[in-house]
Parts: sequence; C-alpha cells; structure tokens
Amino acid sequence: MVKSIPRPWTEEQRPARLEDLCAFLETLAPLAAAEPWDKVGLLAAPPADLARRGVTEILVALDLTPPVRDQAIKLNTDLLVCYHPPLFEPIERLRCDRQNPSALAVELAYHGLAIYSPHTALDVAQGGTNDALARQLGLRPGGSLKPFAGARHVKLAVFVPEAHVEKVATAVFDAGAGRIGKNSRYRQCSFRTKGTGTFFGDASTRPAVGRKGRLEYVAEVRLETVVPIHCLDAVVAALKKAHPYEEPAFDLLAMEPLPEEPGLGRLAKLPKTMELATLAKFCAGAMSLPQVQMVGPARQRIATVAILAGSAGRWPIEVARPHLWRPANPAQTPPMFDCLITGELKHHDMIALRAAQLAAICLGHGFSEQPVLRELARRLAGKFPAVNVRLSRASVTPYESVAP
Repeated sequence: MVKSIPRPWTEEQRPARLEDLCAFLETLAPLAAAEPWDKVGLLAAPPADLARRGVTEILVALDLTPPVRDQAIKLNTDLLVCYHPPLFEPIERLRCDRQNPSALAVELAYHGLAIYSPHTALDVAQGGTNDALARQLGLRPGGSLKPFAGARHVKLAVFVPEAHVEKVATAVFDAGAGRIGKNSRYRQCSFRTKGTGTFFGDASTRPAVGRKGRLEYVAEVRLETVVPIHCLDAVVAALKKAHPYEEPAFDLLAMEPLPEEPGLGRLAKLPKTMELATLAKFCAGAMSLPQVQMVGPARQRIATVAILAGSAGRWPIEVARPHLWRPANPAQTPPMFDCLITGELKHHDMIALRAAQLAAICLGHGFSEQPVLRELARRLAGKFPAVNVRLSRASVTPYESVAP
C-alpha cells in the first residue's frame, strides 16, 4: 500500500527532495559527532520512484509510538524526523503486527515513509538539544560540560634541498598535510626556514647532492606542516617518494589535541545565586511542568548549572571530580557546576551526586528533550517553505502520573 501521487505543483510549491532535507538536517547535527553506538541519519527510505516525487509533509516526533504511527499515516506524511532512533537493535522479523518501535518503522516503510533520526548528533550540536533546553530555561550557556577532544595531529618537519622544496611540499599537501582550522578552511599551510644541512655518506651510498666519502654541506629548507593522524602513513609515503635523498631526514612531533566546542552538555551561570528549591520551582514553571524531582538540600545555594537533556547517568560527576575540592574562599576556585539539570537519573546516581555535594533537578526524560523538537520543526519550515512541517502532539512520556 502506497500513497497516491499528489496534484501537480507550481514552481513555488515544488516538494523538497529527500536528499536535500537529509543534507540540511546534517548541517544542523553533523552525524560524525554522534556517539559511536548510536544509530543516526536516514534509517528508512521509500523506493526510488516514490522518493522522486519529493517531500511535502514532515512530522517531527520524540519517539515512534502507535499514536505517532497513526498520526503519520493520517497526515499522509512523507518524512518522519524521529529524535530517538526507532531502528536500534538488529531486526529479526519484518512484521507489522507489533507495537515496538522497530515494528512500527517497518509498517511506516510499507506506507512509503522515510525516517530520519538525529539523536546524539543533535545533543552535541551547536543550537541542539541542550542549547534548546537552556533557552527554554532562560539561560545562556558558557561552554560544554565535556568538550570534545580535537582531532589528533602530528607536526612534520622535513629537511629538503632548496631546489626540491616545492615538489616535496606539493606531495605532502596532496596526501592530506597542511590543513588548519575547523573544516580545514585553510590548506597548504607550512613554515619554512633556510639553513645548512650536513652529511657524510659511506661507500655504499648514492647521494643525490654532493659525493659519497666526504662531508658535504647543503643549502636546505626546514619545511614544517601539520598532519592529521589518519593521513600520516600516506603523507610519509608521499614525502619519501618526492624527496630527492635516499634517506630523507624528518621529524614527527606529537601534538596535544585542544578541546573543541561543542561537546556533551552545557554549562551556564545563573543570573543570580539562588536556593535549590527556588531553582527547581523556576524550572518547573519555565517548562510548564506540574512537578520536577529535586536532588539535594532545599537551601543549597546554586550559582552554576550543568545542562544535560535526556538521561545523564554518572559521568557528569567524573567530569566535575577534579573541581570538587572547594577552598576557604570559593571565589578563588569555583566548582565546575553546583547543580545538574537533566531529564532523569537512576536512584544510585542520585546518591552519588549527593555524596559529591552536587545537586540535581530532573525534568523528565522526554520533557527535557521537547524544546529541541520545536526548534527543529521551526528550522525545517524556515528552510523549506513549500513543505508542511508538523510537530507531533503525542505524549512525550510513556507513563501517566496518578494522584491518590
């Protein structure tokens, strides 16, 4: 069963191509930044003949549940942007008579829907899940809780006769060396210093410059450049092939990677210090929630918060551990954060936080991720005005609260 082809469109109403939508989503949340275990990107796509007709209806949802399935089919949706990936574990049976997310994904594929999931790629992205939550709380992040380590590089320094510098430089640049800046915006970067090289070749050598059996002095250039670690083998091979010497002299110097933004979680200072109970009530009001969970003494003073939507786990404690010692004058060495604002925490993780004298506020897993869905729908609608983008109104929690 597939959907009927819609009526002809004017140029202004032309449907968006699925590949263009996926490319735009990846600019918002680069897939390379996702956790290695995650399943992100285009998880399901319709047959080519259906894909060619374009996308006119998008539904943005937190999870693929039966209500979301029903809504997607009723609205004649072409693309479901589902924050949590419904296809995560290996699929053993292609059946549409189950209520688990993978079975629902199979059913939507039967109806010709594409499914895209950004998940952890969106969590770490600038303007992503945690930034959206911070904006909802009226906070301005000042950095990441755990910045990414930058890509590993080595410094290459090679000594080349002056007449052969350009040949060697071109060879190592073509192999991947000399790229600096985010997204390698600057290429063929190097530093060159003139000097004098010496060598004494024994009877078995065939020097490219001078003669064997005597000490030679050669005008050389020290060529320095940076090499991404994944290009190192190719760069060294290119260097040896282009260099005129039998045994070219070069150094490989390890470079310490610098932290890069963005990363996991966000850090933000409160406009003014407040008690934990006051902050918890403020968060509940800002999120329009009837209640939140509070971990820590009600009167504990909070100045800096860590924001981590979804399920935080225990790793924020490990990140903060080097900062937990507080001197007599706290202003000299402020803690990394006083309170963790997250979606949910396990019982023993709450105990660990209290033992570390850190507070926490739990908003609810789905509630903490909801702000980014609104932002995602808004940005998709702004980029593709001919596409009808809807935000699913299905519940973001799999449970209901019952009062006595």
